[in-house]
Amino acid sequence: MLIKKNINHSKYIFWISILFIWILSTITDRIWWNLYSITPSWDQADYLNSALDHARALSFLGADGASDFNSLLDKSPKIPPLASIINGAVIAFAGDAPHQAAWSLSFWNGFFIFNIASWGLYLSGKKLGLFCVLISACSPFLFILRTDYVLELPLISAITFYLFHLGRWSDKSIGGKWIQLIIATFACSFSLLIKQSSLLVIIPSLLFVFVLSFKRDKKFRLQFLCLVLINILAILPWFFHNWIMILSGTYRAVFESAAIEGDPSILGFKSIFWYFPYLDNQFGSIIFFFGLSGILFAFLTYLRSFRSQARLVDIFNENNYKWTWIYFNLITCWTFTTFIPNKDERYIACTIPLIILLLALGFSKWSDWLDTYFKFNSYILLFIPAVSFLFSNSINKFNTLQNISSKYYPVEDILSIVRSDQTIDKKETVIVVPSTPEINQHNVSYFGRMQGGNILGRQLGQSLLHIEPVLKYSNWIILADGDQGSVPSNSLVLDKAIRDSSLFIQVQEFPREKEGSYTLWKRRSSSFNPNEFHNRFIELAKGMEKGPLGIKLIFDEIEIEHMLDGHLKYQSIVRDKALSKISSDPENVESLWSLSLLKILSNRPYEADIYLRNLEILLPNNPWPSAYRTIVNFASWNPWKASLIADRANKRNPNYFLKSLSDISAIFRGSFWRLKSALNSVPNAIKSVDESLKPIEK
Repeated sequence: MLIKKNINHSKYIFWISILFIWILSTITDRIWWNLYSITPSWDQADYLNSALDHARALSFLGADGASDFNSLLDKSPKIPPLASIINGAVIAFAGDAPHQAAWSLSFWNGFFIFNIASWGLYLSGKKLGLFCVLISACSPFLFILRTDYVLELPLISAITFYLFHLGRWSDKSIGGKWIQLIIATFACSFSLLIKQSSLLVIIPSLLFVFVLSFKRDKKFRLQFLCLVLINILAILPWFFHNWIMILSGTYRAVFESAAIEGDPSILGFKSIFWYFPYLDNQFGSIIFFFGLSGILFAFLTYLRSFRSQARLVDIFNENNYKWTWIYFNLITCWTFTTFIPNKDERYIACTIPLIILLLALGFSKWSDWLDTYFKFNSYILLFIPAVSFLFSNSINKFNTLQNISSKYYPVEDILSIVRSDQTIDKKETVIVVPSTPEINQHNVSYFGRMQGGNILGRQLGQSLLHIEPVLKYSNWIILADGDQGSVPSNSLVLDKAIRDSSLFIQVQEFPREKEGSYTLWKRRSSSFNPNEFHNRFIELAKGMEKGPLGIKLIFDEIEIEHMLDGHLKYQSIVRDKALSKISSDPENVESLWSLSLLKILSNRPYEADIYLRNLEILLPNNPWPSAYRTIVNFASWNPWKASLIADRANKRNPNYFLKSLSDISAIFRGSFWRLKSALNSVPNAIKSVDESLKPIEK
């Protein structure tokens, strides 16, 4: 009884110590957030906007929420929604100022710390768990993530939770229980719904378990099947709704960004060793030295005692499985990350918890040797991570406190002027020509929407085609004198056109840290020109009956309009007009085209199909309603219906484009013998589209 009481007492001390470390790290983080208060730049403001979107959609902030589940899914077109939902809940509780919203990072840090402590406890006991937590709390890289509003800290927390519980369930000595499977399944879904980067860990780990399942019983295989199926179902609603945006956005982020930023070829020597130099900075030189040297000495000791009869399959036995699981996932995740074309120090985040476990193992080995050979109180090693943090680059953040706290960020002052000119609940869009860390469309949108605001920032100026619409219809514009940031030179042309125009007046000038200034411009009341794009939209929608030529004109103009009017106010006007006409005249072709285009732009393929079906009946000699129907059905994962529509339409109105759509849909429904036909029809369709677009080029 006394032994059991001592064990429980020891556990309480351990978890109280972990809680104390988390509280200390949180205090350090809050000092940074409350005193440094830097304006969130591009990615940071984008993630804050996403959290605010989800908080509003779920009525966390008291406003009207999303009208249905699809409207909620609209808020996360490229990145899974779970982190934004949780961050939005924190915003509702703590406030929407950036330093208040950053309390979510303390939550994610606590979630990570308690999971890494549990993993260390499972692997080797309280000593390893304590070293894991201390290294995590004192890691310069994790400190940066705790003081920077990005998704890598939620990702690391979720991945740690997932790998720990999947490893426990798949461990033959203690695993295989249904409750462990439920937790592992939840953890996997949790990780998938944080960020796509989690796939760098999830895919190889599930492949490992899949191979392992052939050596386990039927119960284990059934559990694994349940895990896979439930996670597919968990991710399916979001992916099904946004798959086009997800794939296109991922392609731009992974491949196009790598080309723009000049990242090295994935097979090059520089790419393969890209992340190794960062390890020292991520953990601190002292932590990295002690952890790595401890692992190295342990490995050499193992080699000395290596027996010839040892077999490779022994690494899968119950005694070695815990660490085999870590080694395998570290090697595969590191390899997968290395071969991603786009490079950044943050992208190695998925490997961080695994590296921490190995470094903690190195510290634990040092502790054992000091105890065994020198009778030295090894608990002094617990202070090394803190000492390492004090000598790392992270401490320089606090050394520059005075400089950062006195730095001037004009975005709040600019938006306070715009807000003071607004009537209550009026929706406004501010055109932002420069794109710098201090002023860009993302942080203008965030500060404009704080505390129930309705001001959005939108970027224009990248093309010369933007000049005329901006001069005609924009009301508020932010310009920069000096460095324009990450925008093309065309932005300077728009900048000059606005300054030289008599349509705008300069409201106020705001100083910059470096040379130059920002200026806020407002349209003169005498030159007010109401934007009646709803009338133009009806004309453009009717142009869909011309095929690719009409579509090209539509998206060229709508792309600019969605920047000029970030709130898309024209859509409700068009919808109301069209529905009113349809109620009295169900065969009104113009209104049907308008409603079809609205539903396509709103990512509502099922509803678009209804209106396009009516147009197909009313315009039997026009192939394009059938072509659009095929596309929206294909986009909604119904290649069977898409193929049927295209086949029938192609018989009625022979057309290269319809033929290619028919072949592609048929292949996706399983008619692989039509691949030969597709190889002929698709190039012909591309050629016909190019020819139809020649009038625009001329």
